[in-house]
Amino acid sequence: MYCDKCGTPFTPGTQYCSSCGKKLMAGPTAAAGAQASPNVTMAMPVRSAGDGRVRRNLNLLAGLWLANGILRLMEVGWMLVFGRMFFSSWGWGFDSGWPFAGWLEPLVWRGLLFGGMLLGAFGLIHLVLAWSLLQRESWARILGIVIGFLALLRFPLGTALGIYTLWVLLPESSGREYDAMAGVGQPVGAA
Repeated sequence: MYCDKCGTPFTPGTQYCSSCGKKLMAGPTAAAGAQASPNVTMAMPVRSAGDGRVRRNLNLLAGLWLANGILRLMEVGWMLVFGRMFFSSWGWGFDSGWPFAGWLEPLVWRGLLFGGMLLGAFGLIHLVLAWSLLQRESWARILGIVIGFLALLRFPLGTALGIYTLWVLLPESSGREYDAMAGVGQPVGAA
């Protein structure tokens, strides 16, 4: 059995969750050894929609995507600000008499600009994913799975983050648990 508030497992007869302190069952109705009367019902703990994997790991996962997005944007900034300086200092200047220098230089800088914009877009998507996971948005799980698969290609840290993301969000039980946390499928209260 699991606590319906935090997902911590507990044994039958436990009155309070050892992790969050939530009351799990009604206490004994009489002195020790006495049996409860038939008209008294005991509150049974309700198992959450999943195994608690999402609840235990969602904040850490969102924090890792936030850090990854910030680092990605810093990488883009570094590439755009210092890229030209490093190309010039390595002797990759295109004014050295190369026969194709006139058309090669704009291609390299356009390539750097396009690469920077692409990396910047992914950095922003990572920040949106982190925010949406923390806000329990209903679409965040799907975005996380897609970005998790794409992150597998960025070895080694992206691969590790992608595997962790897929481990947390991909199983069907995680989908039910996340939907329960996001309030998907629950009736909307009238104002």
